[in-house]
Order: sequence, then C-alpha cells, then structure tokens
Amino acid sequence: MPESVFRVGIDLGTTNCVVSYLSNDGGEPTLLPIPQVMSDGSVQEFTFLPSAIYLLAADEKLDPVLPWRNGDKGRVVGVGALALGQRRAGQLVQSAKSWLSHRQVDRRSAILPWASEFAKKISPLEASQVLLMHIKQSWNYTFPDAPLEKQKVALTLPASFDEEARALTLEAAKNAGLDDLYLLEEPQAACYHYINDDVKLAALANKKMLLVVDIGGGTSDFSLVSVQPTTSANKSVSLKRIAVGEHLLLGGDNLDQALAFQLDPKQISALSATRLAALVQQTRQAKETLLGEAAPDHVSITVLGGGSRLIGGSQKFSVSRNALLEQIQTGFFPLVDQNTKVQKSAYAMHTLGLPYESDPAFTRHLAAFLYTHQEAIQQATGNTMPDAVLFNGGLFNSPLLKTQLLDQLNAWSDTPLLACVADEPNDAVAKGAALYLSALVGEGARIESGVAHALYLQVGDDQFVGILPKDTLKGETLTLEQDFFVTLGQQVQFPLYRSDDHIDCIVGKVRNHEGLHYISTLSTELDASIDANEAVVNLAVQMTEVGVLQVSLKSKNERDQWRLLFSTQTSASSSNASAESDKTSTGLLPANMGQAEEHLTNCFSSAGQKQAPDLVKSLKQDLDSLLGSRDHWNLATSRRLVDKLLSLKSGRMKSAQHERQWLQLIGYCLRPGYGAEEDLARVQQVVNLTKVGAQHDAAAVWGQYWTLYRRIAGGLSVEQQTLLFKQFSQFYSPSGQRSREKMKALLTRSSDDLIRLVGALEKLEQVDKLTAIEWLLKRLSKSSEPDTAWWTLGRIASRHLLSGEQEARIPEDALYPLLDAALKEDWKKRKQAGLAAVLMSQMNQDESASLKDYRKKIGKKLVKDKCPAQWLERLESQIEINSNELNALVGESLPIGLRL
Repeated sequence: MPESVFRVGIDLGTTNCVVSYLSNDGGEPTLLPIPQVMSDGSVQEFTFLPSAIYLLAADEKLDPVLPWRNGDKGRVVGVGALALGQRRAGQLVQSAKSWLSHRQVDRRSAILPWASEFAKKISPLEASQVLLMHIKQSWNYTFPDAPLEKQKVALTLPASFDEEARALTLEAAKNAGLDDLYLLEEPQAACYHYINDDVKLAALANKKMLLVVDIGGGTSDFSLVSVQPTTSANKSVSLKRIAVGEHLLLGGDNLDQALAFQLDPKQISALSATRLAALVQQTRQAKETLLGEAAPDHVSITVLGGGSRLIGGSQKFSVSRNALLEQIQTGFFPLVDQNTKVQKSAYAMHTLGLPYESDPAFTRHLAAFLYTHQEAIQQATGNTMPDAVLFNGGLFNSPLLKTQLLDQLNAWSDTPLLACVADEPNDAVAKGAALYLSALVGEGARIESGVAHALYLQVGDDQFVGILPKDTLKGETLTLEQDFFVTLGQQVQFPLYRSDDHIDCIVGKVRNHEGLHYISTLSTELDASIDANEAVVNLAVQMTEVGVLQVSLKSKNERDQWRLLFSTQTSASSSNASAESDKTSTGLLPANMGQAEEHLTNCFSSAGQKQAPDLVKSLKQDLDSLLGSRDHWNLATSRRLVDKLLSLKSGRMKSAQHERQWLQLIGYCLRPGYGAEEDLARVQQVVNLTKVGAQHDAAAVWGQYWTLYRRIAGGLSVEQQTLLFKQFSQFYSPSGQRSREKMKALLTRSSDDLIRLVGALEKLEQVDKLTAIEWLLKRLSKSSEPDTAWWTLGRIASRHLLSGEQEARIPEDALYPLLDAALKEDWKKRKQAGLAAVLMSQMNQDESASLKDYRKKIGKKLVKDKCPAQWLERLESQIEINSNELNALVGESLPIGLRL
C-alpha cells in the first residue's frame, strides 16, 4: 500500500474543527466521524469537533476512555467538554485559535482558561496541539493502515493570520506528530470547495472580481480573488488571490456575548470571565434557534449557579427574537454608506480576555476593506465593487444574516452581485482544503496566491529593509544583495513588519516606518565557527511551500548560517529572569492578567461589593501579588487595567476608599496620557467621568483626583489644561485667598497635590503660566509655606519640557526673578528650591550669557549645600531627561515601553 492514500483537509476552527478527506484516486470529499467523550463518560461520534477542552480536576471521577485508549486521562475534548464546562466553567478552554493569534500574551505560557484560578492550565499552543492530536487519533483509529502522519494534509487558518501565528500553528501540528502538511488560507479553501462544482465555476466565467466573506465563530476574513478567462483546455477561468484583509477578532462569538448581555446588563457585567463563557454557550444555542427557520419568538435559558451562587443562584431568562434582530440590524449588520469608517466605540469586550474589535459592525469593516483596495477593484471591474461574492462560515447558516449582508453589498453596487453561496458553510473549508491538495497535482482549477503583504525587517532607527514583496510565490527564495553586519556570540533581534498594500516593496531597499505595522520579532543566537566579534552576512528570505516565513543569515565566509526564529521560541536554556525581561520588553500581558481583571470586577462591581465589601482595602497588595511589582508593569498591562477600570466606572462611588483607589490606579496606569493606541479616547473618557470633581469630599480622595490629572497631563488638550488651571485659580488667586468659603473648602482639597498639578500643565498659555508663577512666588515668601510650590515652579519654568515642545517654554527673561529667589533659599532646608533652580537653568540652545552666569552660581551652591550629585549632572547636561530623572520629576516611573 502506498504511504499516502488520502488527501486530508483539516479546518482547525475557533468554534468547531472539521476533517474532510478524499482518495488519491479522486471522488467527492467525505467528512471524518470523530469519537468524543460525553459528560456521562459514554463515547459518541460526530462529524465536527467543538474546539473545547475540559481540564479534569482531581476530585472528578470521570475516566475518559476513547477507542484508541491511550488518550489523555486529564482532559475531555469536544462535545462532552462543552457540557462539563457548563458546570465548572473555570476548567473549560475555548477559542484556542484566537488565543494563538493574540500578540499581547505569551502563547507558550499556561494561561488558559483565562482568568481561571484552576491550577492545571495549558498554553494556547498546547491547546491547539491537543485538538490536532485528537483529530490524528480519530483518523488513525478509523484508518489504522493509513495513519494521518503519512497522508497529504492541508491545515487551514485565517488568511489574515500574521507570520508568527502561522509559525505557531505549524509548530502545534508538528507537536501533534503532523510534520508534513500545507497551510492554506480559509477563504481560499472555501473557494476550492465552491469551484469544484463545474456549474458554479462556469457561472464565474463572465465575472471579474470575487469577494470572499468568511465569518466564523471567532474571526472575520475578507479576501479578493480576480477572475480571468484562460486558454487552458481543462479550465474555464484563472483565479488569483490579490488582497487579504486585516485580522478581525469579530465573529459569531460576538453575537453570542451581546445576546448574553441582553439578559440583564448590570448583573451580567459582574460575572466572572469563566461564568460568562459558560453563559455564552447557552446564548449561542439560543441565537442559532432564533435565527433558524420557523424560529420561535422567545427562547428560555437557565443560568446555572457558579458554586453556591451566580446571579442570585440559578435563574431563568427569556431571550427575545425581536431584540436579537434589532441588535443585528443596528449593531452588527447595519446598512451604512460605502465610505463609512470603522468606529471606535465602548463595545469592545475584554470580558473573555480576547481583544475583540471595538466596532461590532461587520458592514463597516467590510466597507473599510473594499475602500482600501479600491484601485485593484476598479482595475478589474471598472467599478467600485466586486461583481461576485462568496459567503462562507458558520454565521451564514442563517439565511437572514446572509440576506442582510447581500442587501448591503448590492446597495453599494450599481449592479447586483452574483451571490456564490456555499451549500455547506460549516464544512466547506475542510472539504475545500482536501480539494486544494488535488489542485496541487493538476486536478481541477488552482487559485494562484503568494505572500499576502510585503514584509520588512527593522535594521536601525527608523530604517526598514524590504525582504519579501507582496504576491511573492511560495518556495521562491530572495537574497538581499547588500551586506549586513551582525555581532557574534550573542542573541540578536530583528523586528518584523508588514506594509500597507499601496507601498511598493523593493527587496533590499531601506525606507522609514510610514505605512508599516509591527508583527513580531525574529531572533537567533549567533555562535560561529570563527573566532571573531563581528560577521558580514546576507539575508535569504522565503515563504516556504508549507506557508511559513523563513529568514536566514548567511555568512560571507560560506561556513556559518543562522535561521531567524520568532522570539517567542525561547530556548530551554534561557533563564527565567531573561524570559521575564523579554516578556516585559515586548509588551506581553502577565499570565495572571485574567485573575487581576476578575479582582477588579469583584472590587468595583455592585455584585462583588456585596459579597466582599472590604476587598478594596487590600487592592494594591493583591494586584502586586498577581502582576508583580507595579514599578515593572509594562504598557500593555497598564492600559489593559485602565480599560477594565473604565468598564467598572460606576463602582467607584461605593465609598471614599473605592473612589480614591479607582482614581489612584487609573491615573497610575494611564500616565503620561499618551503613547499607546486609543490613549486619546481613554483620556477623554476619564475627563468625561471626572470633570465634576471628586464625589467624596475628603482630602485623600481629592489628592488622588489632582494626582490623576497630573499623571495624564501630557494627553490633555490646551483647553482641558486651562480648565484645570481655572480650578487652581479659584483657590490661589488673590480673590480666592481672600474668600473664607474658598479657604474652608481648600481644607479638604489636598492643596499640595493641587499645586503640584499646575506644574504638569505644560500646554498653558504663557499668561497663565506667568500668573501661576507670580502667585506661587508670593506664597513662597512666607517661611511657613512648604516647598511644594518650588517643585511646581521648577516644572513650569523648566528649560527642558517633558512634552518636548520647547516653544512652550516661558521667556528667558521671566526666569531671572525666579532664579534670584531660588538662590536666596537654603537648599538644605528647602531642597525643592534647589531642584527648581536646576530645571530652570539647564543648558539649552539659544541661551543668553546671563543664564550661563546663573548656572555657574547654581552649580557652586549645589556643591556648597551638599545637594544630590545627579542635580549637578542634570544642570550641565544637554541630553533628554532619562528614566531615573523622569521618575524624580513625575514622582514615579512610566510604564515600560514608553519614552519621553
């Protein structure tokens, strides 16, 4: 018997996996029956495998025995896993594929189930491996004489998967014993299934451009395929994939979650991520019923208690079809104009841990995709729209959703599109993958496709070299002609980027960062056969036949060669400290981030506050215990906490302590108010929530209120900073100082923190800055005044503003009275006066001789008054403020990943 008897297509789906096969002799694809353990321990076969893994606890007596008998005793995979997960949601792993593409988590770390306290977790990589291993064992049980590892296998993945997610998918397959396979994009697989029908293929013959809309449980994929006539005797058309959309974490799961929140938004939002995941399983079933044929008006579901209680114990809810339809028509499939932009809204759900799209409207994302590729569409069709569309994915089991989206596409088009509807949306990808293997050997039409996006490597500051142009065919090796220098004997890293499609990538040409998007980092350890510190190398790049990126460094000595690997593939010899450092520098979320978010939910949700009213007292220590010292929280961690806190905004009013902790934590995590994607929206949301002031009139609360605005001042507009200055003016203007009412109110307003806030308002108009200086200098003439105001004066009048906008500095001649006053102070007693003098007289361009003279006097006084040595270094330095100095000025270190 030949080694390869079958051609096998595996759809490794977010929600379900399906396996299809056909004989090497041809025929139609057949679905593989997959044995699965049920919740009662029995075994049943299904032609789909839910992408769910239930991790058995030590106290569970279920002994899963599958036909191959050598399965994992500690896990249940598939249908039974979903049923068991209803009872113990904290042990259920789902959406492994989405987690495998989540750049902000370590996909090799045991983080799933996310937010669960279950001790035995698994990584997204291992979860994918477990699913593939179950598929392999099912196949080998059915075909013992033709093991899967000996067959030709095509494994599908989203077209929008980046190069690292592709590499991880391949690695999971190899870990499951599937070494020899091809990776195929899901929209292409759907196309292969569709064009396998000669009648359907012929219908495409007079069309120019096929739009593939593939919406599954977890992701949406949009692709464009050009259709051209061919002279080939056995093919009526020639097909070429020309464009692939962004990776959208938006699919049927989002409808399921939205439906869950319909039940009781306030109480559902207080659910733990694990209990919400269990509830979503039920709302998914309700959605499928309500969108099916002859659907009822309502469906009842029961929300089971989680342990002793969930939402006041078990409850029954009625899910309305009309409410679901309204949600679909207004939220997910609204009819919009073709030039409508994707919106950034508060919808994005992080409850289940994954970074879902903030705009839930499939139609707006589709409009954005078509707009991006207008030039290619017009060249092919002479119109702004493709002339055919293929729907694929489980979402289109619903005729209603299919019709809704087709109506939208036709509304954008001058002429109706040819609707190419897959008869089996659940199975088309698996069957198409098997048919793809037939096309590889010349049986049937083949879709030509190359690299989806051009790729670049960063080789210096704002220097990116093109390594692989878009549409480069698989298997074609490109060698960059120029020489590169690398340091031997150490780990080297090369950040990998993709470019927008309009950029013409030329191999070896260096360009700036505009239009480039970070993917991941490639790295290797450069050991060598020669005793040298440096080597001259050339780069060789290939998208392999399998479908993964391969980058090699070839030494000019022709003896040494190194393969660049994605940096998540840390070697076993790496120290824990090194691995942690790498996680921090790349902005990965900590493994316990899910538990930290649950902790915030328990602290600031109404349900959590009823059950654990004192949790707020230990919040800081608890978060540090889960996430490590907050001094080392990275940018991803900080902003993720901000998003969670904003979603729990109403809970901050429970008590003065709750409000103080909420303000303190959100200010700390959002500093300096810019530097990460969506920071502008986050800052605006904070301003909208807090513009009326602290709700509990206590000094500790007001202190954190002013501190919040001092921390995020860099992200505030001129108008917003001016409003804060007016609040300061109420109390510190001459009239405010004479007002008994204002002075009485100031007793609870944490005056020192209010004064410090003014120092961070670098965007103020000059007249306001000079006014503040006048008021504060007058106060400092009193010996009883604390030196806080000197800290503020130093910030306002600094010659090196933290924002870098040096044109916002006050005029130099306005410094002289300030410097004279500072020099009269005793810096042993009023240290902040000495720091202020340093900040106001630092070396800077276009400075006068007078300022240089002042600097000499200040330098002598720093020595005389025995001030910190770094102050004298700062006085004479022309470089930007370093992280330690920034810590001293702002009062704390910024999240790792941000530089000013």
